[in-house]
Amino acid sequence: MKKILFVFASLFLLTVLIMYVDQEKDTKVKLRVEDNSYMDKVSITQKKAGLVKWILNAEKAVFLTSSDVKLDNLKIIFPEKELTLTSSSGMYDIENKNLKIDGNINAFTKDYEIVASTLFWDSSKNEILSDEKVQILGKRFFAQGDAMTATTDKATLNKNVKAIFYGK
Repeated sequence: MKKILFVFASLFLLTVLIMYVDQEKDTKVKLRVEDNSYMDKVSITQKKAGLVKWILNAEKAVFLTSSDVKLDNLKIIFPEKELTLTSSSGMYDIENKNLKIDGNINAFTKDYEIVASTLFWDSSKNEILSDEKVQILGKRFFAQGDAMTATTDKATLNKNVKAIFYGK
């Protein structure tokens, strides 16, 4: 009889424990990722003072090391600037918070489009750099250069800059 009561009590406690663990709670989860761990369909939102600064979506995030994350098929939306950037791949450095984007980069707003093959975001300076050809296509102009530096409020094309302005 005692054995039956012990088994019943154990099953009851196990059921309560499973129900407790199964409940959805609003707690922060600590993830410990190892080399070559990955996540599918990743979405990260960066807010500052309650405003969304950017949203990053990626089909896959592969943790190559504890600080290097390879992103596949990424899309970054900057709501304040109404700018969307897409690329086939990127590499995020968790330690330094830098992002290198490469592979068919298209960034666009309602007024212009930027096409590049490589961009590097230096988080410590909050600037975007490229040492490869960058093209900017607007409704009434086309410009390209072999390098670019961009800050929050301006982009500068460098080296062999060419521009065409269209009339009315």
